Amino acid sequence: MEIAPVYMAPDESVQPLVDGEAVPLVFPPQGGRVLFIGVRATNLSPCGVKLTGVARDLATEQIRFDARPLNLVPGPDGKGGSIAGNLSSFSNVPICPNQWASTDAFDQTFGLELQVQDQDGKKGEVKLQAKLTCAEPANEEGCKCICKQGYTTDQVCNEPLADGGVDGGG
Repeated sequence: MEIAPVYMAPDESVQPLVDGEAVPLVFPPQGGRVLFIGVRATNLSPCGVKLTGVARDLATEQIRFDARPLNLVPGPDGKGGSIAGNLSSFSNVPICPNQWASTDAFDQTFGLELQVQDQDGKKGEVKLQAKLTCAEPANEEGCKCICKQGYTTDQVCNEPLADGGVDGGG
């Protein structure tokens, strides 16, 4: 199995996840901040793949993770993978509100892991480090507030309202 980690940027483009580089914290529909970690892969069964993304505090080893099943979609490079703009094809690793890390969750380096297992039991894993960043200028103030080390829910941050999933109307 060959796997390459990717992430979905705030503009919904898919970018390679490279060791030591910056990765954006993104405002998802449910609120808070997440890392959208995905995969490009070959030599595995593309249906019913289990994708797990992990963020690790390097000082305490505390983790946050998200695991989900997905079907890999072939791309122009012949590899199957996560789909730009499709949140459900990425692991949505919850980072903020930050009540877990020993440091701020922005402008700091965290361990990231991507684990892939196909329906035949074949497994692959990639471990790297990346600097998490508040990369949405319009939401930077709110990001730095809820991603600050020691954040508590009684703090008021300048945050956009999360989409509750219900259309307005009479």
